Amino acid sequence: MEEVWQLKVTDSLNQMLRIRNDIDINSTLESFSHLVTIKHKYHASDDIMFPDPACLAFFTAFEQNHLKALEESDSLKLVAVDIHEGIMQYFLLTNDAMKTINDSISFLKSNSLYACDFEIAHEKKNELISSMY
Repeated sequence: MEEVWQLKVTDSLNQMLRIRNDIDINSTLESFSHLVTIKHKYHASDDIMFPDPACLAFFTAFEQNHLKALEESDSLKLVAVDIHEGIMQYFLLTNDAMKTINDSISFLKSNSLYACDFEIAHEKKNELISSMY
């Protein structure tokens, strides 16, 4: 299986930023009008502030079982995942932000321990994503 993620070097030891390396980010930004950020504030399980294994397992299932299916149906494109000092963020490009949020809520409500906030960006989506790449 081809590796589609690249770990991005950051200034923080307490950060893990994964970005997609199998897409042309400029054309992807042009293809989708909104950036939806899904944010989960987790309880840090160790000194370097990463989520506990149960939290990682839940969000791995969210990514692999839910977001991947939505991506295959061309509803969205997952472009980055950032884990940094108590906050896990998924960066999704989409044309229908509310549908993306509602579809995500349907999965996320399966476990009330992992409450999430949603943020929609339209005007600054290019700046936010380009700063990661």
